[in-house]
Amino acid sequence: MTEDPYAQWTGEPMAEADVEALLGVADHGVLGLADGDEPYTIPVSFGYDDGDVFFAFVRAGPDSEKGEFIADGKTARLLVTDIRARFDWQSVAVTGPVESVNLTDANWSRLVDALTENPWFSTAFDDDERVEGVQGWRLVPETVTGLEVRPETA
Repeated sequence: MTEDPYAQWTGEPMAEADVEALLGVADHGVLGLADGDEPYTIPVSFGYDDGDVFFAFVRAGPDSEKGEFIADGKTARLLVTDIRARFDWQSVAVTGPVESVNLTDANWSRLVDALTENPWFSTAFDDDERVEGVQGWRLVPETVTGLEVRPETA
């Protein structure tokens, strides 16, 4: 097998256990959405539970850009990175359709539980009347890929 001379810059595939571990401890990433050929990205805090990614938006007004790009069934990609140094990093991309999760949905408690583990998520949204202003989402992974450069391989 020929060693990739560019692997120290481009990374090598991560083991599935390492992908799961990063998704389990990371608390934020960049969510990519698109409307036709118009891209949209937004930083999000998220929670990971049993293979699903959960995140929430404060309900947007009529002029909200994110509201124009996200809808049930649309494909999204979440990019999560852990960059410790130039040649010591991990990157995971999760791609799949999104599903809205509302207060009355069966997945609402999973969303709240997953996000409660995230220090960036306000637990005030748990069972408070303010929860009406929050729209939850579930990203159902169809593809999950991870790349990494570890100091011992650089």
